[in-house]
Amino acid sequence: MVASSADLETTIAVLRARLGAYLRKRVGNSALAEDLLQQVFLKALTAIRGHQSIGNLSGWLYRVARTTVIDHLRANRAPYSELSENLAAEPSDDYRLEQELATCLRPLTALLPDIYRDTLIAMDFEGQSVRAIADVAGLSASAIKSRAARGRKLLKYKLLECCEVELSNGVVVEYHR
Repeated sequence: MVASSADLETTIAVLRARLGAYLRKRVGNSALAEDLLQQVFLKALTAIRGHQSIGNLSGWLYRVARTTVIDHLRANRAPYSELSENLAAEPSDDYRLEQELATCLRPLTALLPDIYRDTLIAMDFEGQSVRAIADVAGLSASAIKSRAARGRKLLKYKLLECCEVELSNGVVVEYHR
């Protein structure tokens, strides 16, 4: 079977759109994703001109796209800076507030229905893996994740019933019982 130029154009357009979406998702910037896409196709053209054997073109292009993103991120990451020796040894007020508020969570967890309480205690307080909890309970990992999400939501409601919590950028800045 001979592929027509229209078939080839359609295939390239589909690959271009999918790779572009893949890259945009990873870098969060359309213009940068387009630049990286051009680099991917340039690498493909170089490989083809160099008579490199490519078995699965689509898979090969995605692998090249992934490494192109990684190379870009490595080249453009912020340099490390050394920490000042003048940093306070005492925890910040925000950290103290979060720790105080965290002491309320264990007693509030006891007020949850058993299936949510046991799942949250195992996952969030004891640090057990989802797989380990699922094996013990005889459930799927997905079911355990759902229980944990529902349990956290119920725990949030319990916490907000007894305390007023003020957040700024995800950090507790004030709370009142």
